[in-house]
Amino acid sequence: MMKHMIWLLLIGIAACSGGKTVIRSEPPTAFVTINEIPKGVTPLEIKLDCDKTKDYKIKISCPGYQTQTKDIECGYIRGAKKEIFFELEPGEDTAGEETPSIPQNLEDFASIKIKSMPSEADVYLNNKMIGISPLIKKKIKPGTYLLEVRKQGFKHWTEEIKITPGSEQEFFPILEAE
Repeated sequence: MMKHMIWLLLIGIAACSGGKTVIRSEPPTAFVTINEIPKGVTPLEIKLDCDKTKDYKIKISCPGYQTQTKDIECGYIRGAKKEIFFELEPGEDTAGEETPSIPQNLEDFASIKIKSMPSEADVYLNNKMIGISPLIKKKIKPGTYLLEVRKQGFKHWTEEIKITPGSEQEFFPILEAE
């Protein structure tokens, strides 16, 4: 009988406290802010504490895509693991603007894929972080960029790249240990 009461108590605590929340996006490796605080990149598994905050504003941004925001109430994330998914639309970021820009043609973009060795390295275009490798089908505007892959304990890998409209280009940097 005592065992059953303990289990009921534990289940009640888990249901009230909120489980892990997984935030995913397409494309992956989009930047996540929760209540205006940077938390990492997608996919992101995080515990949102409903005892401290009742509502969460989750914002996803990615260069070359329109920023999206979702307001999540604690009632939604209580209990077992929950998933929140964002599908980002290509185009200029319209967050904070009063009138959204006209969506651009998909032909105005190209995509790059970066698989580094070792993986989980920071990927930069023109000194701006765009995600973590492996970076799959990241949409960007055509142009010439300085692509840099960085990971602590390894020498930075750098290459100037030229991206043409509608192209899909792959890069496989191998980082040397320092």
